[in-house]
Amino acid sequence: MKSFRRSLQAFTLIELLVVISIIAILASLAIPAVTGALTRGQATQTLSNMKQLHQIAYTMAMDATTTGDTNVGWPGSMPNKTWAGWITNAVPGYLKTNDMAKLLTAPGITVPATATLSSLTPGQANNGRAVLLYQVAETNENTTVLFSSSNFTNSQSGGDALSASSLPYGDKLYIVFRKGGDGSILQARQVGNTFTNVIGAFAEVAP
Repeated sequence: MKSFRRSLQAFTLIELLVVISIIAILASLAIPAVTGALTRGQATQTLSNMKQLHQIAYTMAMDATTTGDTNVGWPGSMPNKTWAGWITNAVPGYLKTNDMAKLLTAPGITVPATATLSSLTPGQANNGRAVLLYQVAETNENTTVLFSSSNFTNSQSGGDALSASSLPYGDKLYIVFRKGGDGSILQARQVGNTFTNVIGAFAEVAP
C-alpha cells in the first residue's frame, strides 16, 4: 500500500499582512454603517418619546379648552411660559416623574428618576434633558414645531448649524415634532434659514 503524506505549509508573512489588510478594510467599511444604524435606531426612540410628550401637551390643551383651567394648555398659552411651568403641570398631573424622566433621556443624557424635572438644562449630560420645548400657543398652526432634540438650537432668525459636541446627536441629525402630531428625523444639511418657516420665531421655553 502506498502511504500519502499531506504536507502543511505555513502562511508567509506577506500573506498574513494581506489578510490583515483586507480585514481592516472591511471593518472600516462596516463600522460607519453599524454606527449609523445605531444612531438612527436611537433617534427613532427619541422620536417615539416626543410623540408621547406631544400626547401630554395635546391632552393638557384639550383640558384647558373643556374645563377652562388656565394653568394647563399649550406651553405658549399658559400663564407661566417656561419649561418649569409646563413640566410642573405635566408631572404628576399627566405622567409620573420616573416615566417622564425616561422620555427626556437620549444618548449622552440620562435623566435620573429622582431628578427635579423643572430645573433640567437642555443638552447637558448632568442635570440635563434631551428635549427642547417651544412656546407654541393655541393660535399657532399645526406645522409649528413643539419639540426638538436639544442639539438643535433655534435662534430668532432661524435654525443654527449643528455642533458635533452637542448632545444628544451632535451634527449627525436632529429631531423635530410639530404641534399637529407629526415628527421628523432630519439631517444636518436641513438646518438653517430653509427651516425658519416651520420653526418660526419661537424661543425654547426657558428653564
